[in-house]
Amino acid sequence: MGEDERRRAPRIPTKVPVKLRPIEGTTPYMVSADSINISERGLYFQMTGPMKPGTRIELSFTMPPEVTGSMAMKIRCIGRVIRVEPENKADGRTAVAAQIERFETILAEA
Repeated sequence: MGEDERRRAPRIPTKVPVKLRPIEGTTPYMVSADSINISERGLYFQMTGPMKPGTRIELSFTMPPEVTGSMAMKIRCIGRVIRVEPENKADGRTAVAAQIERFETILAEA
């Protein structure tokens, strides 16, 4: 069975700004990233800087209508990094896959 067949929620290719920070450790500031795709259960994004699998992170972004099925929603969530791909030599950014463990809606946007 392929990876796509195992997914419980379809991934929607979309680029939205993402703010994130590791929950543990000494990084009290938010880091900027850009999503590559999003689903109800996770997201795949690109960022500058290191990230390790297993890291718990706090993420903030706007979930687009294509994912929610209705309207765009501002989301804050806790997730766990499940995969980190090698840094892209061309732009120096790292691709990261994170599983969403829990989330809350901050604000519904019109």
